[in-house]
Amino acid sequence: MSSRPWTDFTGRALYLDTMIFYTFLRTEVAKTLFTRIEMGSLEAYTSVLTFDELTYKLLLALIHDNYPGSPLEHLRNQEEAMIAEFYPRLAPLLGQLLAYPHLTFVDVTPSDIIRMNENISRYYLRPRDALHLAAMQACGCFALVSHDADLDRVPGIQRYHLSG
Repeated sequence: MSSRPWTDFTGRALYLDTMIFYTFLRTEVAKTLFTRIEMGSLEAYTSVLTFDELTYKLLLALIHDNYPGSPLEHLRNQEEAMIAEFYPRLAPLLGQLLAYPHLTFVDVTPSDIIRMNENISRYYLRPRDALHLAAMQACGCFALVSHDADLDRVPGIQRYHLSG
């Protein structure tokens, strides 16, 4: 199953993956989607796991924007300095997302680990994707905005992508 533009979505609730938040914070591409969420014409869900992924990706992006070479090497070799320099710029953005209207954070619980294991065995997903699927199953939201095609293997999921 292939994805469709999120603007084709006619339902009420969408599950957002990490890169959708990343794109929203780093470009203008997701602005319309987040405006609709903010205004309440769409409900959005994501897992608390998303913030671990998002914070890490944003930290690496800021290092990349400011230092030549591999941002991962900079982070590995100068972890305290890199976090001290860049995390203060990230914390307010993450706080704004936490308070975003009509955005619900799905907790990850021990029972989700059981569901994750089932999802890995059934759909041959990587653990992180299987845990996101467990969060989607927990909140009952199977319309996904993501550029990651791995969850296309799961029956019942309709994946949408950002345009632009």
